[in-house]
Amino acid sequence: MGREERHGTLREIPYGGRHAAAAARGRRLPDGRHGEEPAAKAAPPTGKPVFEERLDDQLAAASRATAATGSARFTATLAYGSAGGTAVERVTGVLDYARDTARVERSVDVPRGFPGAAAADLGREPGDRARQVYAVERNDVSYRTSRGTWLRYAASGSMEFADSVGTFMEYAGEAAPWGRTLAEVVRHANPERQPVPTPDGGRRYEVDVHVRGAAEALPHSLAYAFVGTKAADEVPLTVVLDEDGRLLRAEADYGAVLGTLRGQGILRGVTSLRAEYVLTGHGGQKVPPVPAGEPVEDAERVTVTLPALKAGACASHDTGLGHLSLVRPVPCGKDADLRVFGQERIDETFEGRDPSGVGDRLASERCEKAHRKAPAAWTSGGRPSGRYWVAGNESLAFTYDGPEATVTGDFTCYVRLR
Repeated sequence: MGREERHGTLREIPYGGRHAAAAARGRRLPDGRHGEEPAAKAAPPTGKPVFEERLDDQLAAASRATAATGSARFTATLAYGSAGGTAVERVTGVLDYARDTARVERSVDVPRGFPGAAAADLGREPGDRARQVYAVERNDVSYRTSRGTWLRYAASGSMEFADSVGTFMEYAGEAAPWGRTLAEVVRHANPERQPVPTPDGGRRYEVDVHVRGAAEALPHSLAYAFVGTKAADEVPLTVVLDEDGRLLRAEADYGAVLGTLRGQGILRGVTSLRAEYVLTGHGGQKVPPVPAGEPVEDAERVTVTLPALKAGACASHDTGLGHLSLVRPVPCGKDADLRVFGQERIDETFEGRDPSGVGDRLASERCEKAHRKAPAAWTSGGRPSGRYWVAGNESLAFTYDGPEATVTGDFTCYVRLR
């Protein structure tokens, strides 16, 4: 009997609300190879100055010319506008193209009036103010926890681990050492209109980029919505190069594609979405090393999946991932962010109907019962009081030659401790 399977994504459900972590994808090195050390510099293959290349090759040549300077400082910004204020994610740092390393600080500020569902799509809540530090060394990405310990996510880890953190590893970029910025979009953009000269001898380009290409600068949880889309939507991209053809600034307006996101229930209440990328100080920059006194831990060794935690156990979600695919087991105390009070396995077969969403509903119902029965010591510290969450994923399987459909999944019931 044939079966067709559909797998869901990790969900965190507060009394029926939820946000999903997206699927993983691999990462190539800046020159397109896999698993090899990148060249220190990449000159245009023709040896021509950027502005003497064919028009549709000029922005790709500009990416190579930018990398050839060796280093730069950068700021990447995403601004999500709404009637209740603008949520801003800003990443600043230093890029060393020659060594394929980066050191960055990431801030996220979500106003209290921002739509709650849209904030959840970004892995946040209204009123959140987050500050995080990351380091990239070739294919490896490290995150500094609030305790001053670095979690190193190594590309050389097991395949299972790589699958669980694949989207996070995209921070090790292709066009630049730090990824998921407009640098990735510029690299593949093909101008069709002649650029406008700037007063300092550079060029300003106005390019229309298909949404699938432009989505490379968005968080993966949003970019995933455009995978396989047939929409012909384009995103207007402005690119400014200096007189040597090096990237100075890029701006993109994603307002035209918000309808596609809202149609999938994503970013509802968001009225504008803009991205900006600015480079300064080309050449001469140095990426600071991880301070000698700060310990580094192998993330694969010190993190586990939520279903691996027993009822009563505590964990920290201070992993840099922005979702609960992996957590760090910690003693119940000041370092704990959550406490598990139940684990639920869903395995149900239905006839004559699509069971989509049934796994989430059944898990919520069972966790509600587990919450009522759990020892007070496991749930009394929950924030807000009396509230619990459900995290997990459902998989759907359908028979080709019959009416049966099966939903399975592992779900974790927990309370937040802060």
